[in-house]
Amino acid sequence: MADGGETSFAAVLRGGGATVAVLCLGVWLHAADSLLAATVMPSAVEDIGGLAWIYWTIALYELGSIAAGFLAALIALKFGLRHAMAGAALVYAVGCAASAAAPDMSTMLIGRLLQGLGGGWMMALCHVGMAQLFPERHWPKLLALISATWGASALVGPLVGGAFATIGLWRGAFVAFGVQAVLFAGLSLLLFPARRSDVVDDAVFPWRRLMLVSLGVLVILGAGVRPQPLLAVVLVAAGFACLFLALRLDGRSPLRLLPPSPLALAKPWGAGYLMVLALSIATVSFTVYGPLLMEALYGITPFTAGLMIAVESVSWTIAAIVFVNAGPKLEAWLIRLGSLAISGGILGFALTMPNGPLEALLPWAVLQGAGFGMAWAFIIRRIVASVAKAERERASSAVPTLQMLGYAIGSALSGIVANTVGLGHGTSPQAVESASFWVFAVFLPVAAVGIWAAWRLASRDVPATA
Repeated sequence: MADGGETSFAAVLRGGGATVAVLCLGVWLHAADSLLAATVMPSAVEDIGGLAWIYWTIALYELGSIAAGFLAALIALKFGLRHAMAGAALVYAVGCAASAAAPDMSTMLIGRLLQGLGGGWMMALCHVGMAQLFPERHWPKLLALISATWGASALVGPLVGGAFATIGLWRGAFVAFGVQAVLFAGLSLLLFPARRSDVVDDAVFPWRRLMLVSLGVLVILGAGVRPQPLLAVVLVAAGFACLFLALRLDGRSPLRLLPPSPLALAKPWGAGYLMVLALSIATVSFTVYGPLLMEALYGITPFTAGLMIAVESVSWTIAAIVFVNAGPKLEAWLIRLGSLAISGGILGFALTMPNGPLEALLPWAVLQGAGFGMAWAFIIRRIVASVAKAERERASSAVPTLQMLGYAIGSALSGIVANTVGLGHGTSPQAVESASFWVFAVFLPVAAVGIWAAWRLASRDVPATA
């Protein structure tokens, strides 16, 4: 049994401080970049065009991250951690270079997809590296450092993008992250081991399921580019059919990616996953269109828009810290209250964004972020506690996967709404005013599904510990 000193932060850093720093750099690159585009893209579309495609920059990044999460474990085994990490960083760096040099939106979207693949790959491999390179007694401290890095990245990422865009150098934001990725690749080759598995069964990789998920999201994305109501409905229905089929195939596979019946409300974990998916879909509009709308409506700089996006992230972190020690009696109520706060934030944006003033948006950003922060840890705990012991790793890893899937779907649906009301043709006052209401209001029914799922999850009895 290790003593207290052996599990302290000092002991962890003493045993591999440089390795910990590189792992945190990988987390930073993925987490910060996921919000970087939110404040960079309004300036980018003024330069390269493609306003109708702006929501693809978020959705393709999330889709790439989902695919990378499925790939990470297999590639780490096949190529070894050293080369897998370096390869991920180089894919990410190429994506940054493509985005920085993009002469048009099509090149930008290729870059964003590569950034999502490389960034999601790095993020997943950092967790693999933690498990491979450090003793189990150090994992709690390492997870705390990774979580702190993620929280700081969510705050700083949109500010970095806003700062570059404000001084007219939006391409420089991608260059800065690409340089860091090259540094990460070099350090990975120096610090990480090269050992690899002699035998990797390629047949276990879920190619069909991954292709169906990707196709489903892409079909939904395509519905919004040239909005024709009937065609959009058909494409969205086809996209969700692909996602449903992927879930069915996963349920029948001997090597499932998700727990059984992942969205069945009769199961406690089903209610939890449905809550995560619905509320992720319902809230991503603020990230995708918030900066563009605020700059068009209120004439603010991209940096100020980045501050507004960061408010939501900071509120999530603060609420998570405040409620981290809430006991079992408060847990169910925090899940319910969190869903109501998130939905209240969406409603507040819909009512306040069209008319302002800017500072009137602050309470809704705080409410939306704090709603997630107060409930998130308890959602995960209830999901994990409700499944069989053999399913717990799968159950916990499925939460961020469904969250990213929700963000990708929500980005696509918000793009359909924005382009339908005319925003895809330019930021005319009429289009901006209409979009500033509908890109939030249309998701209130989805948020209501999240509230319903939250009540179902909170009403279930689950073990006190997991």
